Amino acid sequence: MVLDDQAVRGLAAASVRVLAALVAAGAVLLFAAPHVGMERWHVIAAALPARGALAVVASAALVVVLVLLVTRVVRPRLGLPVAAALALVVGLHLPVVLARGVVGEPVAAPAAGQLRVLEWNTNGRLTTPDVVAELAAAQHADVVVLPQQAPGTDDAYRAAFTAAGLRMVRVNGGSSSVQVAVWVSPALAGHYTAVPGPDPKKAVELVPDDASLPTVLALHAPWPVGPGLPGWERDLDWVAAKCSTDAPVLVAGDFNGSVDDFGGPRLGLCEDAASLRHSAGVGTWRTHLPPLVAIPIDHVLATPAVGRAASFTVLRSEDGSGTRHRPTMTVFTTTG
Repeated sequence: MVLDDQAVRGLAAASVRVLAALVAAGAVLLFAAPHVGMERWHVIAAALPARGALAVVASAALVVVLVLLVTRVVRPRLGLPVAAALALVVGLHLPVVLARGVVGEPVAAPAAGQLRVLEWNTNGRLTTPDVVAELAAAQHADVVVLPQQAPGTDDAYRAAFTAAGLRMVRVNGGSSSVQVAVWVSPALAGHYTAVPGPDPKKAVELVPDDASLPTVLALHAPWPVGPGLPGWERDLDWVAAKCSTDAPVLVAGDFNGSVDDFGGPRLGLCEDAASLRHSAGVGTWRTHLPPLVAIPIDHVLATPAVGRAASFTVLRSEDGSGTRHRPTMTVFTTTG
């Protein structure tokens, strides 16, 4: 059967309307998911952190389609359904991202009564210990959480910290198979005992012997796709359970999820520092993408008992270091 031109145009228009309807439905689904308990579903859990990228790409595409319509390059019967679907994507998602904050803030200046936490997933050996140590020293870090430290590099990190003028002790040392590493100042190190998390290689709990010090959780959650989803949910549930206390609890790491995946700006009683500081729309992965398009999956959370979040900063100074993730620097005011 041979279709005439009119039939071809009708088929094209119908196909465009179907495509536009699918885009609109997907936009509504992603927008509604965190509000109706669907944020941990397959596909949705992995897609939600890309809300910023989705909004930016849809905004750019909408501008292009409108220009093509105004200049009559594209006929209204083809362009208008697409424009309407893209406008819906932008209208639903861009205000959410902008409201969460996409500019960021400088790191709070060092002062007495602070707890300064540097978190950086270096993906193993994508950058060297001296780069991490120099950054930690420049930021006057008290705690350094590395969700994926390369095995067998403790001595190199210890030497690098010392060379940078910052003495640090790895609290959860031991098996070389453990990826997540937590380094703390010597004044804190003697107060902590390490307990394995749900995945002993990628999660750890540091239990203090002093009730005034925070319990520290550090993790590198799996990517919530396919077989990784149950482990990812397990890690989030672990954090939420440990955060169901009025005691001080500090959590840091690569969650492979955004606050949308949390169902809000907290897990249990632990509040997302980026959300508290109006920086939750600033992306940390990947470094070659602008922060508005990058995905905010690296987090620091804390119960109110830890102190007031004085700043949360996604550091762009290390974008050329070779890593895929941007480091985050969080400062808590613990006294006063």
